[in-house]
Amino acid sequence: MKDKRELRLTLWGLVLLFIALTSLPFLVPGLGFLALVGFTPLFCLEKIISDKNVKGGWWFYFTAFLGFNIAATWWIWNVSPAGSVAAIILNALQMALIFLCFRAFKRRCAKGAGWLPYLFFTALWIAWEHIYVNIEISWPWLVLGNSLATSPKLAQWYEITGVEGGSLWILLCSWLTFVLITGITSGRKAAARWTAAALGALALIPACASLVRYYSYQEKGEAVECVLAQPNVDPFMKYGYIPQDKLDEALLKLFDTQITPETRYLITPETFTYDLDLNIPDSNHSFVRFENYMKEHPGATMLLGALTRRIYGPLQEKPSPTARRSGSIWYDVYNSAMTIGGDGLIEYYHKSKLVPGVEIIPYQNALPWLGDFLSKFGGSTSSYGTMERMNAIGGLDGNRVAPMICYESLYGDWSTAAVRDGATFLAVITNDGWWGDTPGYHQHFRFAGLRAIENRRDVAHVANTGISGFINQRGDVLQKTGWWVETAIRGEVHTNEVLTFFSRHGDYVGRASQWLAAALILLLLLISVWDRISSRGISGAGKP
Repeated sequence: MKDKRELRLTLWGLVLLFIALTSLPFLVPGLGFLALVGFTPLFCLEKIISDKNVKGGWWFYFTAFLGFNIAATWWIWNVSPAGSVAAIILNALQMALIFLCFRAFKRRCAKGAGWLPYLFFTALWIAWEHIYVNIEISWPWLVLGNSLATSPKLAQWYEITGVEGGSLWILLCSWLTFVLITGITSGRKAAARWTAAALGALALIPACASLVRYYSYQEKGEAVECVLAQPNVDPFMKYGYIPQDKLDEALLKLFDTQITPETRYLITPETFTYDLDLNIPDSNHSFVRFENYMKEHPGATMLLGALTRRIYGPLQEKPSPTARRSGSIWYDVYNSAMTIGGDGLIEYYHKSKLVPGVEIIPYQNALPWLGDFLSKFGGSTSSYGTMERMNAIGGLDGNRVAPMICYESLYGDWSTAAVRDGATFLAVITNDGWWGDTPGYHQHFRFAGLRAIENRRDVAHVANTGISGFINQRGDVLQKTGWWVETAIRGEVHTNEVLTFFSRHGDYVGRASQWLAAALILLLLLISVWDRISSRGISGAGKP
């Protein structure tokens, strides 16, 4: 009875250790290195459960992933309690199912192929992360490579691999640490020494190379002055509570406190204004006011976040998958970023990585009832319009900017399209006030530093409230605002035109992992078929 109790305490202790090692890098600056051994407790947990034939192992795995999700992203409760419960449970369930696939693969493998199941798990996990950012129900906040957002000096090689390279590094280091522990505890000293050497090389070589790259890297491109406005409007009290003309007046006063003759970009948060008709933008009072303001500053461009619409007219057929109908009129609604000069609208981009249940009804064509169902929990009844890829939008000075709207800054592969389209710097326009004064907006701000490293582009991060600031091409925070402060800040971004390896090729680590995982699944199926054929042959040979 005592042994059984000690076993349970050990198992739950490993669950808690896994939760701590995986969540702390997301929460505490400078603790990104803990992620390198984050999955080691889970591998130890699985070995004990297998060796001791513990019943109900599934609940240990699921609880571990559930705890990781809760510890790192509990703050989404402030936006939607029901939505947060669904997001956390579903995300944890997906992670646990991947681990169960690893367990199934491990059981089917011969004893001599001890490393093969861990290779399969690594490939399958990264393949899942890659697929996850390309489907309509997407919440990539806890992609493992994001763990290093709190330690950008260790992530400089993301310019080659992107965050999936970080996920690969974390999983391989965790596995080798597990192999080292099992080697030491089983008394295999020679194997443990070789494993320690391999682990040291795997952990130290990328880290040292990253530090060398960090301290030797020089900012590229011309310095361009930008002004960022943080209006500090309560997102729950914005539309219908505060007149838009009051918001517009306050915004322009903020710009007036910082603008100079050298200013080239004035940047607002996400959805600062609304009801802007893309066919006739001058019908929107905010747009006209901003256009007139830019005439007073002819050398500058405004990057504006707005809710926009496009009216298609009295058509019989639905003009787009996301179009809505009002009487005989079809129209689309967008969460947009647009550049405005003294002569009006220059270019625009529509947010396309949308928040499930709020901005997009996942698979609405296949599940038409889902919109009405989600609306009962505070969600939307229809989806916003999107674009096929992120395009860069131009300013009057000839530069182009990659306009990442809200949590699009989590999608590194997505933003590379705008960089290839000529973006010389990145802008994140967001509204992080929904989450309250929690770790959420700190995490979001730090993730922008990973996009800076991947593309070697400066970032102007502009929040309605939360953190607004400037991040350089090494991922360093140069300047930032505080929480719940109405302010504007002035700084510079460097307009780099050089494409990194990752900017050119995107998430090739994720794509390669898909093929590797598929090949190993095929191998597993072939092993199963061969075992069945062999067993039938043996049983048949034994008959008289």
